Amino acid sequence: MAVPITSPTLAFIGNTELIIDYVLSFTIVPFVLYWWYRSYSRMGITFRKMVNYGWHNGPRMIKQILGYGFFHRKNLKNRYAGIMHFLISWGILILFIATSLIFLSHDLLKPTIHQGILVGEFYLNFEVWADLGGVMLVAGIIMAYARRLHKKVKLDTKNEDYILLTALLIMALEGFFLGALKIYLFRQSFDVYRFVEWPMSYLFGTMSATTGIELYRIMWMAHVITGFLLAAYLPFSKLSHMALAMVMIGEKKIRKRGELPTPFILADALESGNFDFKVGTKNISDLTSFQKIDALACTDCGRCERACPAVMAGTDLSPRAVVQNIKKNVYGNGELTQMVLTENAAWACTTCQACVEECPVLIEPFSFIMDVRKNLVMENRFSKQTGTYFNNLTNTQNPFGNSPSDRDAMLEVAPKFQEGTEYLYWVGCMGAFDPRDNKTAKTIISLLKKAGVNFGILGSEEKCVGETARRMGEEGRYQELVMQNVETLNGHGVKKIITACPHCYNTFKNEYPKFGLNAEVVHHSKFLADLIEEGKLNVKKTSETVTLHDPCYLGRVNNEYDNTRFILNSASDLKEMEKSRENSMCCGAGGGNYWYKVESQDSISQIRMKQALETGANKLAVACPFCMPMMEDASRTMNAGDKIQIKDIAEIIEENLME
Repeated sequence: MAVPITSPTLAFIGNTELIIDYVLSFTIVPFVLYWWYRSYSRMGITFRKMVNYGWHNGPRMIKQILGYGFFHRKNLKNRYAGIMHFLISWGILILFIATSLIFLSHDLLKPTIHQGILVGEFYLNFEVWADLGGVMLVAGIIMAYARRLHKKVKLDTKNEDYILLTALLIMALEGFFLGALKIYLFRQSFDVYRFVEWPMSYLFGTMSATTGIELYRIMWMAHVITGFLLAAYLPFSKLSHMALAMVMIGEKKIRKRGELPTPFILADALESGNFDFKVGTKNISDLTSFQKIDALACTDCGRCERACPAVMAGTDLSPRAVVQNIKKNVYGNGELTQMVLTENAAWACTTCQACVEECPVLIEPFSFIMDVRKNLVMENRFSKQTGTYFNNLTNTQNPFGNSPSDRDAMLEVAPKFQEGTEYLYWVGCMGAFDPRDNKTAKTIISLLKKAGVNFGILGSEEKCVGETARRMGEEGRYQELVMQNVETLNGHGVKKIITACPHCYNTFKNEYPKFGLNAEVVHHSKFLADLIEEGKLNVKKTSETVTLHDPCYLGRVNNEYDNTRFILNSASDLKEMEKSRENSMCCGAGGGNYWYKVESQDSISQIRMKQALETGANKLAVACPFCMPMMEDASRTMNAGDKIQIKDIAEIIEENLME
């Protein structure tokens, strides 16, 4: 008679051991569930609110949890670390499912209906997947050990990390040896599906059945205790992110990267006379529940810190420390600039969003810093340089303090925009007033004319878009400029805007529509690339080597990478820097850093210039009027002018035009 294909997993476990297992289960499981619920209920997020939120956002939550949680959409961008995390998390998940199936089959179904589910083909598949889960977990743990011991990547490794890895490894090995011993004691031909434990079973040699059963019972109990100790330690360890990060990933409403929250609408406030609204965040207790959920989800992996240009330059800002400090004090109070970050750190952020790009669980560390800045501005806690910048915006509608009429100088080379003109070329403050960027602006105008584009400029009617003011925390001045610009643009019937500034591009595209602008916005890299493709600008390819600096607000914030590369590949031999595309490093000007001094050990722009020089390229191409002066300043300081020239992509086109 054929032996039924089924599992005898608990065949040797006595009632005493099972009772201990049940007692631990009914103790640890409620404890972990209570910790999980308590983590959120202390913020005022009740069970009813959780259910209500899930009911109204279920499809989006499931999609995000699957994409970013289970399938590690962002983790896998870093191949080694991504594969490591994937193996560990899926190994744990598969083994958890396997353990749950054993519990369901042997502890619930067999005692009640005398029939388990681990039988036949299903059991054979179960055997394969259980071993596969163990192999994945062990492989991932070995990779994690190697990553920390080799120290090729700067990690904030603590003793706890090794304790957790070792405990998980012990759990996995205990499972393998238990399975192997079970096969040795109860060998059936179908157990060959246990592709790891089958060969391991021969390690037990000629052990007697009595000794084997006793050893199995001891090992089984050790395995149970190890598992429950890990579960009990979960709320106090890094493993807590397995539960907390999933919640955060699910509830996160992913907005456009280039769009900051709008705390109030100035036009409505002026109309109603009601200015009773809160701007910025002073204390930890003032953070929203969603911000606190973000902080709780932080795994302390340090990816944001390793990508942050402010950290590389030696400022006292660390996006990892910001989020971790909030996490440690999430249920308390206290001023953010005393318990979370210094004022200098708050001003050091370039808003490049490298931290957002890197975070595997969708946290936006820079958003906490933006809220702190808003509060500092409300309390007039900023430098004299910052104050001058704000005053210039108020008095002259540009950060330089130049007379608005100075913008009319560009009308000598460009036509005035009239109603019916197809494109408005938005010169921008840097293009109008910075001598170097003014040359770039004139080059763009020349190219538009050669291509026969129907365009015009506004001259003195143009004002700063207010992007930097908003990112420096001055929401009021930003919205004042928005109202004035929207009125001008709509009044002239502007439908299409070309701009060379990624910051203006982002603001027009992602933030102005909320305030009434309805216009198509295109960056000059896209517009010029299209002109080349259409044959309206003919460019010859040379053997000159050029490297490219991706502007943060064009690339990482708006996912525009290909047009700049198309232009450079059309005219030269492009040599990429190691940090390029979404991993590109900021020039250091963003977030207002161009307009004030941050205390640091090094210069962000000089670090970036070193990376450009490492390529051996003859030229460094930029596509942002802030990147241009930052990189030129770094070149002068480093005496690199004879090694590399800095050109806007428009200038490279002009140099290689075929008449």
